[in-house]
Amino acid sequence: MFRLFLITLCDGYRGLRTLSMSVRTGDQGGRMKRLWVRHVKEALHTGFAEHIDMSDYAKASDSVREKSFLSRSLAALAVQRFTELSAAEAAATVVDGSGDNGIDAIAIDPLQRRVILVQSKWDGSGDGSLGLGDSRHFTAGFRDLLDTKFDRFNARLRAQEAKITDALDDVDVTFILVVATTGRTDLAAPSSAVFSDLLDEMNESQQVVSMETLGLSDFHSFISEGLGGSRIDFGVQLENWGTVSEPYEAYYGVVTASSVANWYEHFGDRLFSQNIRKSLGNTSVNEAVTHTILKDPQHFWYFNNGVTALCESVKKTARGAASRTFGDFSLTGVSIVNGAQTVASIHQAAHKGEAGLDEAMVWVRFISLEGCPEGFATAVTRATNTQNTVETRDFVSLDPEQGRLRTELVLSLKKTYSIKRGEPVPSPEHGCTVVDATVALACANREPSFAVMAKSRMGSLWESIEKAPYRTLFNPRIGPYRVWRCVEVMREVDATLTRLKGQLDGRPRSICLQGNRLVLHLVFRELDLQRIEDPEYDWSSELKRVPGLTEQSLMSLTECINEAYSNNYLTSLFKNITKCRDLVQKVRSEKEGSNKEIDGQ
Repeated sequence: MFRLFLITLCDGYRGLRTLSMSVRTGDQGGRMKRLWVRHVKEALHTGFAEHIDMSDYAKASDSVREKSFLSRSLAALAVQRFTELSAAEAAATVVDGSGDNGIDAIAIDPLQRRVILVQSKWDGSGDGSLGLGDSRHFTAGFRDLLDTKFDRFNARLRAQEAKITDALDDVDVTFILVVATTGRTDLAAPSSAVFSDLLDEMNESQQVVSMETLGLSDFHSFISEGLGGSRIDFGVQLENWGTVSEPYEAYYGVVTASSVANWYEHFGDRLFSQNIRKSLGNTSVNEAVTHTILKDPQHFWYFNNGVTALCESVKKTARGAASRTFGDFSLTGVSIVNGAQTVASIHQAAHKGEAGLDEAMVWVRFISLEGCPEGFATAVTRATNTQNTVETRDFVSLDPEQGRLRTELVLSLKKTYSIKRGEPVPSPEHGCTVVDATVALACANREPSFAVMAKSRMGSLWESIEKAPYRTLFNPRIGPYRVWRCVEVMREVDATLTRLKGQLDGRPRSICLQGNRLVLHLVFRELDLQRIEDPEYDWSSELKRVPGLTEQSLMSLTECINEAYSNNYLTSLFKNITKCRDLVQKVRSEKEGSNKEIDGQ
């Protein structure tokens, strides 16, 4: 999934709050702030002087040019906080300037399916905070970006239009919003409300947007550590720890979830520098991890596989040496190679509430690379990330109904039905998969919520093979003709939408992409499904209607969205069951009203 991060870089990590408070207290605190600001300023000049584009300030005074350079460099440094981009690459993400519409930097991460947005403000005193106007400007620019209103942005951002559009077309894209300043993190109530309202709206169904706050102590920590280049070192206390000494040294045990949250709070995605992937954002698995921590923390150790990290060295300290109950360890050169989703989910749970973090215990392994052969670190990373995992889809193969459908599709229609992951996927003309069948049957159901789940939470349709929604879709009454004919309709609708997409742009194009399953549901509502199981029924006559019905349904859906939900972010809208049910009703009512007018004439 992509994520868009809105990061407010102000006054620091939660782990450094005590230090930040002391920095803000009295004359000594003021002097320390000014010293830290100077350190950050020098680091920005050292790191970005050759990379930040300042051509638009060629005629500006030195003071104006300097402040703009520092603000832009701060935005680039914020991008590095969440990526492994070099200084030159991070500087290239900066779009600050006339017509930036509140966005100072934007970084697209297609592998992790996320977008990072930054608004930065340089504050030389260390005491400033983001104002209400800036907060509104940033969130308004974000909304314009979601609606692909690129004409409201400057040429620097428009240069990334293709990449941004591709990201927004992804139903699993997530966003991190970043506000960067060398001032305070605590926003005034009106500014805070602006962001709270935005997050409430965007995350009404699933978490799509997250907000981070970083500040002076954060930036000072970054430059002290040498962001993006230095190793990560920290200490950890393991409970019920053990060790493996041959052939290579490793230690294992459990830590509290609050400790893991602090790791991510302090180091972010740099923790995963050697992993083949970073945190994947708001996936169903991550949601389950977060839910367990907050609602059932005592079971977390049993439900979760834990975290594996490679270290340049692992040293046991003298404390607790006589017991295996607790042990203190000094870790250098740490990189988490398995468990990125666990770490990110724990961090997300920390943002939702402190309850459960100290109760939830996390299984961890720290492998020392001292004395290991060349290539061992890569081998561990590959092995821990490529072992087969069990997905909810895998349990579907245990249902006898699936075996029955496989047999009947072959005998009745000479079609291949692929059920298990790893089985050969038949060509479209020769068969389909259980995924195809599930999506098609879900959208054919008269309840719109099934179409919403097919689009946004496929796993929920397979959550239990003993009850709804799975049993509604697959039961003894469902025969091979219904399955295959529904799949045919789905493929025809998808082909038509693909063709129409090339004729559209902006919000209509996004509706065509994001709303494809709701369009499919609307098309099914127009078809005659009464005889879909009848082998003698001429189904080809119904299929011929599908392209026209698809175009009509898309047009009606777009009109209803523009009338009722014009300000809604489309990805969130098509994941909201209540609103999608309302849209279907509106489209159906409009259709019935048109039919009555025609009949009256």
